[in-house]
Amino acid sequence: MIGARSIAEPTIKDTIIHRMDPRAKILILISTVFVAVTLDNPETMLLLFLIILSGFALARMPAIKLKTLAILLTLLIWGTIYSQALFYSQLPRTVIFTIVSPDVPVLGWLTNGGLFVYAEGLHHGAIQGLRSASILSLGLLMCWTTDSRDMLNGLVGLKVPYSAAFMVVTAVRFLPIIITEVLTVVTVQRLRGFNPKRFGSGIVKTSLNILTPTLSNCVRRTGTLAVSIQSRAFRANPERTYLKKLKFSELDKALVAVCIFAAISIVLIKLLYNMYTGGIYYSADLRPVYALARGYL
Repeated sequence: MIGARSIAEPTIKDTIIHRMDPRAKILILISTVFVAVTLDNPETMLLLFLIILSGFALARMPAIKLKTLAILLTLLIWGTIYSQALFYSQLPRTVIFTIVSPDVPVLGWLTNGGLFVYAEGLHHGAIQGLRSASILSLGLLMCWTTDSRDMLNGLVGLKVPYSAAFMVVTAVRFLPIIITEVLTVVTVQRLRGFNPKRFGSGIVKTSLNILTPTLSNCVRRTGTLAVSIQSRAFRANPERTYLKKLKFSELDKALVAVCIFAAISIVLIKLLYNMYTGGIYYSADLRPVYALARGYL
C-alpha cells in the first residue's frame, strides 16, 4: 500500500503548475502584472495575493523555497510600508506617531521639520507592498516551476528574439548562483572567526569581503559562458529546432483566456473611472462601472 501510494502521488515536478505550458505561464504573469499595477483596493489586492500564494501549494514547493519566499516577502512588504509611512508626501496626512519632533535641536532641522508616521502612508504602503509582493510571488513561482530550456522555448514561442530570450533566461539562472556564492562567502567568514553581524567597521568589511569574490566569480562565469556560446555557434543558425514541442492544454487555454480577459477588463474599467474622476469623460450609462471601480478596484 505504501509503494502504491508513493507511485500515485505526484512528484515534485509532476504537478498542475509544473505541467503548464511555459508560454501560458508567461502570459499569465504579464496579465497579472497589469492587474496588480491597476488595482488600488486593498481587499482586492489581498485576494489576488492569496490566489497567487495558493499556486505554491498546488506546486508543492519544498520547505527551503517557501522559507526563501517568506523572507523576501517579509522584507519587501515591511520595507515598503515603513518607507511610505515615514515619507508619505501627499495630503491629507494624519500623524499617528512622532519619531523626531521639529523642536529637537539639529535632528529637527536635518529631518526638515521632524519625522512622523502617517496613517495614510501605512495604508498606501500596504497597497504598494501587496502589489509588489504579488508580482514577486508569481515571478518566483514561474521560475521555480519552469525549466530554463522550457522558459527559453516559451519566450521564443511568443516571438521574442532568441538573443533577448537567451539573455533573460541567463539572468534568471544567475540569480540563485549569486545567492549561493554570497552564502558561501559568509560561511567562510564565520569559519575564520569573523562576525558578519558586528556593527561599525564590521559591516563595511563584511560588504567588501562579500562583494569582491562574488563579482570576481560572476566575471569568471560570464567569460566562460561567452566562450561556451560562441563555440556552439550561437548566432550562426537563426532557424533553430527544439527537442520539446510546446502545446497548449485545455487548462492552459482556459487560464490564459481568463487572465487576459480579466486584465483587459480591469484596465478599461479603471481607465474609464479615472477619466470620470479627472473630469475628462462622463456617461450616465457607465454608473455601474464607476461604482464597481470605486468599491472593488
